[in-house]
Amino acid sequence: MRHRGLHERPSRRAAAMDLHVHSTCSGDGLSSITDYARQARSKGMETIGFCEHADFDPRDRDYHYLDLARYDRELAQAREEFPEVLLLQGVEITYQAGLDDKICNWLACRPWDYVLASVHLVDYDDGWAVVSEPGTAKAYFAGHTCREAYVPYFEELLRAARSGIADVLGHLDLVKRYGTAYYGPFEPGAFSAEIRAVLRATVEAGMGLEINTSGLRQPPGEAYPTLEVLRWYRELGGQIVTIGSDAHHVQELGASSLDALELARAAGFRAVAYYEGRQVRWVDL
Repeated sequence: MRHRGLHERPSRRAAAMDLHVHSTCSGDGLSSITDYARQARSKGMETIGFCEHADFDPRDRDYHYLDLARYDRELAQAREEFPEVLLLQGVEITYQAGLDDKICNWLACRPWDYVLASVHLVDYDDGWAVVSEPGTAKAYFAGHTCREAYVPYFEELLRAARSGIADVLGHLDLVKRYGTAYYGPFEPGAFSAEIRAVLRATVEAGMGLEINTSGLRQPPGEAYPTLEVLRWYRELGGQIVTIGSDAHHVQELGASSLDALELARAAGFRAVAYYEGRQVRWVDL
């Protein structure tokens, strides 16, 4: 795991940050980097983290979609046009066990500002599913009990945390996005052993934990993760939390950021973080 410096940037405002934004450089993004930067300026936002999808499994819809030359070019253009907004170059890795070397070699291609590790695709005994896509998710959840569906997801997330390839672990309990339609509201306590193992590994790896607000506008109606899990993370020694909307359109930029900051405060955090050059920067709450 890289050494991560702890630097203060008190002039930035926590409510003016969004570290999980997808532009058209991602296969499912609907707005350009320039559109986001313009929207950020109009909303008074100061720090935007582009977190474009990088997928390494041919079964994934966006396998090898990300064009790095295009990403570099469009980001450079937006930085020149909107210098008042800090535009960070991040990437969201779809983590899969067994692909660590491939992912690490790919990440070495450039000096990222930060790397987010997320689990989207789950392999299980009788098939596979992208749990964040309604098509494959439907068959996955309909064909398994709650534990049969959720536990493999958290096991893969544990491997992601232990891999140490990323700076931040993304949307920890994303599996509930479509799972709630089959099993009802997600109860963290029913999976406390699995979730705590993930959180412990995250802390040991020096990784941050994302508060992803997209769940507030999706079927769960709550953030990924909830206050209970954030408190577990802090109790286990977690210090680094980031805020992200998981925006795929400019209208979602900064969505529910105040709710995320309130969750962080309620869990006992006094600051949130962002990254430059894979170094932690703190912003007081």
